[in-house]
Amino acid sequence: MSTAVTVVARLHPAPESIEQASAAVRAALAGIRAEDGCLQYDPHLADDGSFLIVERWASREALDAHSTGAPVQVLRDGLDGLTTAPAEVTVAVAL
Repeated sequence: MSTAVTVVARLHPAPESIEQASAAVRAALAGIRAEDGCLQYDPHLADDGSFLIVERWASREALDAHSTGAPVQVLRDGLDGLTTAPAEVTVAVAL
């Protein structure tokens, strides 16, 4: 039996690029949410100007496939040159 995983990713768009980075995230949403095993993929704008993306995947295998899939590449390409630091990604399983 596979265990669902939760991911919290923090992206760091440059302050002057928040609107363009938001558009890049929105452009990738439908494709990512349609991926096999995606249970949740919800981006948020934090008070500090970073983006928090809360994700749930049906299994670690589904998350691994997402990490190398075309939909997330759309996101990476859209954010290219718009961020000030690498993404911070935390993966967890329920207790």
